[in-house]
Amino acid sequence: MTSEKPTSDSRGPSGATGPNPPSAPSPGPRPRPRFDIQLAQAPAAVLGAIREAVEGCPKVQGLVLDDGGKVELTLVQERVRIWSPQLSALVTSAEGGSLVKARFGPHPHVWGLFLAGYATGIMLSCATLLLGTVQLLLDMTPWALWLTPAALLLTGLTYGAAYVGQGLGAGQMHDLRNFLDGALEPLRDRAAPGEPSVG
Repeated sequence: MTSEKPTSDSRGPSGATGPNPPSAPSPGPRPRPRFDIQLAQAPAAVLGAIREAVEGCPKVQGLVLDDGGKVELTLVQERVRIWSPQLSALVTSAEGGSLVKARFGPHPHVWGLFLAGYATGIMLSCATLLLGTVQLLLDMTPWALWLTPAALLLTGLTYGAAYVGQGLGAGQMHDLRNFLDGALEPLRDRAAPGEPSVG
């Protein structure tokens, strides 16, 4: 059974720190939300735990690469929609263990279309504004200026589409975050190599 609500707390289970920790001011919404998780184990152990969880989960599929520490997690194909998120993570060595730097985003093809639409809107806005200014200086009818608001509207709608998609995929983002937290939970309960276990 999947959740339909995104997590309301930016901090996950012990050790997980979201993008807006309580001590820091909120930077506002992001088109590609991110969070970090610190663990006492080495990157190899973290990657192994994620790989084992992926192999045993019928609802999540993914790719775990030991070379470079890259992780890509998505929902299984039958649950994927155009707005479905993808969770990308990079596992690196850090003082006292490892650091998981994770980021949500759309499928690369969807993200590419978003960037292309956003860039097109910006270029059209600049082009129509520049052409309209030249027309005014030459005492011509500045018809290009009439197109500038439409180009700006296109840019705004394209930028806003990222947040609309994020809202539609909020439940799936929550599912992927819960999956990652669940995969790493055994490591949080396990002492790092060389440290005495508690209990």
